[in-house]
Amino acid sequence: MGATRAILRLVKQRIGESSLRKFEPPKGFLFATSQESVDVTIYPVSLDYLLVQPEGYSDVFKYTSELEIAQEPWQSYCQWHNGPLDEADDPLKRLYCPVAAEGFCPKHRRSERALYTLCLDSRSEKALEACKYIDSLVKGEYVVYMVDYGGDKPKVGTTRRFRLLERIAEQPHTLATVIMETGSLLEARRAEINISRSGIAVESWRHKLLMPQDHYFASFRLSEAASRASKLLGVQWDEKIFAITSEQFTTARPRVIDVEKLAGAELLPVASWGGFLMFKDKTGQSLAVKASQLMHRNSIIVSF
Repeated sequence: MGATRAILRLVKQRIGESSLRKFEPPKGFLFATSQESVDVTIYPVSLDYLLVQPEGYSDVFKYTSELEIAQEPWQSYCQWHNGPLDEADDPLKRLYCPVAAEGFCPKHRRSERALYTLCLDSRSEKALEACKYIDSLVKGEYVVYMVDYGGDKPKVGTTRRFRLLERIAEQPHTLATVIMETGSLLEARRAEINISRSGIAVESWRHKLLMPQDHYFASFRLSEAASRASKLLGVQWDEKIFAITSEQFTTARPRVIDVEKLAGAELLPVASWGGFLMFKDKTGQSLAVKASQLMHRNSIIVSF
């Protein structure tokens, strides 16, 4: 096929085996004792591959080699694919819509995937009706989670249970926890909205590459918010705290750059964390861009 312009469909991550780490209070912290360490389950994450779709095709391919950022203008493409909503699938077996469109094309605007996206992206009555409709079609398992990322308030969100670790890995965070589990998307979305409206947490997060903060104090911030949220919802919080970490991001501390400035550059994708994709350029410099700037657009040139 040679060099071809392609649509980036997925940044596929690999979540490793978990380990338990104890975080001690900082030295000199007067009100802490050695017994007040915090247990956190740590999952390492690494980049598995990029899922790319050559223009004009419905098939997608695994890609791990060097690529080039295409010159603008870029065209957005319909986000529909035929993977299931209720269970994990093999992304390499998906078929993606090849039609140019913002969000979803007319053919797929009322698809289950489009309605699921609408449910989670809006508070409108139309969005809540979409949640209810998905519940009538799909027997799914959903979680309401919370992440601390160093802000004044944690971020609350909803995702499918089987995607929890991947979803957390896609967001910059220090720590995360699950507030509740439910078999109803509508119930999960309403719980998320109620937590946000109460002022305990926010639904949107700052799209900045924020390296993990002090885990010890983050655990207290998150625990306090999770306890309040669980009481608001009338559920029992299990007090389990975890985090998804990228050793490559932590070690390299990549320079964040607007993707437009990389047009024409040859880059090797090497890591993914917190909604950012990290590349190495020809000089060996580590650069990070927002993955969302590239997704579902014919933004890259790949060679097969």
